Amino acid sequence: MVGHVAFSTVEVEGGMRDWFGLGPVAVHLQHRRQGIGQRLIDAGLGNLRERGAGGCVVLGDPAYYRRFGFLADPALVLTGVPPEYFQALVLGGNRPKGEVRYHPAFGVA
Repeated sequence: MVGHVAFSTVEVEGGMRDWFGLGPVAVHLQHRRQGIGQRLIDAGLGNLRERGAGGCVVLGDPAYYRRFGFLADPALVLTGVPPEYFQALVLGGNRPKGEVRYHPAFGVA
């Protein structure tokens, strides 16, 4: 194994549950800068689209995640993080509004 990507369910205030959080993404040091992370993320987002997911959020570098279509959205909030680093990608349906909560195991709001 040279890389890994994870998507987990997140809850958006108001009960919306068809959204997911992207992360973590990891690529073995010797295999970085070969497009592996990008292919893993693309495949994962494609799988979410096939499953009918409403969208995905990510906490990370805006310059990196913009290439996948993620954009900062002031209507979606992750408490305690700079808003420009918390980004969303609508995959289908309506864009939600409110606070986003990850599973407590992630240690994020």
